[in-house]
Amino acid sequence: MRVLIVGDVVGRNGLKRLKKEMSILLKEEKIDFCIVNGENSASGRGIRVKEYNEILDCGADAITMGNHIYYRKEMAEMYHKLPKLVIPANVTNLNGHGYIIIEKNGLKFCVINLIGKFGMGEMFEKNTTSPFDKIGEILEEIKSKKIDYIFVDFHAEATAEKIAMGYYLEDSVSCVFGTHTHVQTADEKIFDSGMSYITDVGMTGPKNSVIGLKKEIALTRFIKGEYARYECSDEEAIFNAIIIEYDDTTKKGVSIKRINK
Repeated sequence: MRVLIVGDVVGRNGLKRLKKEMSILLKEEKIDFCIVNGENSASGRGIRVKEYNEILDCGADAITMGNHIYYRKEMAEMYHKLPKLVIPANVTNLNGHGYIIIEKNGLKFCVINLIGKFGMGEMFEKNTTSPFDKIGEILEEIKSKKIDYIFVDFHAEATAEKIAMGYYLEDSVSCVFGTHTHVQTADEKIFDSGMSYITDVGMTGPKNSVIGLKKEIALTRFIKGEYARYECSDEEAIFNAIIIEYDDTTKKGVSIKRINK
């Protein structure tokens, strides 16, 4: 069983690159299940129904989110209506799917989304519960559902928090993958338990940018300390993802490969 997980899709050019690469990878790599983080797909800020449908049309089975869930106010009433969209389960003031269960090819896949507590800003300090407590509740809730594979997108700023989550869940889930920082990490591994892990998958977004943001705007913010309105870069996009292979009998991970192009 082979799973493709794609890092945060950023803006229109990120979507274009996603369409191009997915059409190739799904066939060449014989992918059975695909997860895409789409929280930056609408011009770098959130997601709309339009981008949701575009990502599904590319071949994604599930779309995860993150801290940009508040950017599109019109989406607050839509999140729970989109069956393959997963928003952070430990957010307390939005109605949406914190996890979804998908049946495909005779198997049950559970995709869970969580958001970190450290460095995510005041909004998330006020409106989230502990991701560690929440994942425990979810795993207890789905225990009787005979899930074959469980994937956790942990959308967090702090590297240490992501690594801690990996160790916390090493005997409980199939994969913990980090998103949010948009920079792919080189620490992919398979735990002794068979769980696959990476601190950050990276992004599918503009190459010559500051994690998707126009360089000029980022420099104004950092050097001058001035507010500058967010504008997604229109540069050509890179493609970051991982491919994980699982043993069909044991359902343990046997390999994990980074894609960075």
